[in-house]
Amino acid sequence: MDYLSLLEQPVSLLSIAILLSLLLPATRVQQLLTQGLLLLGCRLNGDHYSARYLGLAGAAALLCLLLPLAATYWALTVLSPWPALLEPLLLWCCLDLGRLSRALPICLQQSDQQKPLARLTLTPLCLRQTDPLSPLGLYKAMAEMTVLRLAADMALLCWYLFAGIYAALLFALLRYTVQAWPFKLIQWRAFGLLPSWLYRAMAWLPFQLLALTLLIYPGSIRAIKAWPQGRLWAYPASGRLLAVAGASVDAGLGGPRRYTDATDYYPKLGSKNYLNDISTRALLRRLVMALLFWLSLAWAFTLVPLFNG
Repeated sequence: MDYLSLLEQPVSLLSIAILLSLLLPATRVQQLLTQGLLLLGCRLNGDHYSARYLGLAGAAALLCLLLPLAATYWALTVLSPWPALLEPLLLWCCLDLGRLSRALPICLQQSDQQKPLARLTLTPLCLRQTDPLSPLGLYKAMAEMTVLRLAADMALLCWYLFAGIYAALLFALLRYTVQAWPFKLIQWRAFGLLPSWLYRAMAWLPFQLLALTLLIYPGSIRAIKAWPQGRLWAYPASGRLLAVAGASVDAGLGGPRRYTDATDYYPKLGSKNYLNDISTRALLRRLVMALLFWLSLAWAFTLVPLFNG
């Protein structure tokens, strides 16, 4: 087996990016990217424009961002003496796994004793207002945010493995534009329409795969029964994933939340039992094990042909 060729395999570069994210989370880089996109969107998005104009402006802004980014990355690969190292660095900038590995233990330890600090830790990671959250709300916000962010990480890595770095670059750009121009808020609904649709289209299959993976754990009967609840959600792939994740640990997700001063009422997913510390930790463990399962599968498909060859 040629070990040099093994290091150049996409799954090896992907694993390097995961290790980098866990050892040194790209928190600052991600905050700068989101803040830059937010400032750009604020300059183009205005209440006095029509919804059609804002939709076209959002699409044009996305295109104007994508083409220079792709051209810059291509130029760097041509000029760099080690172009393969650029791929794990790009993935490292886009993975939330490292940020979550730092934030979640703090939130779990402080959700009962020091609620203000737990809310402060969650604020940069979720769109909803964290100040009015009760202990149950903290657990729900933590669980839902983790499920969706880790699912987005999986989608990014899937696109990288199956379609290459430029597909991963496109998905990463869509991910950050969706965070900076959130479709859930009325003021961004027209401007962020196209990025939201494209993101949902690219995330659909990885979200389904992760939901199916969660069915193999104990509690799979409850999870299977909760599968149809995904249709109640605005984006059924996310709703299905949340419903299966909650039901697998016999807990409920969804319900009311505040993105602004008004309360939005979302469908309740999973089971009727309240989420608590034990079920939240069980859910997080299951998510990590599901991601490890797919990573191990990717390694198996990489190593078997190399050993046989």
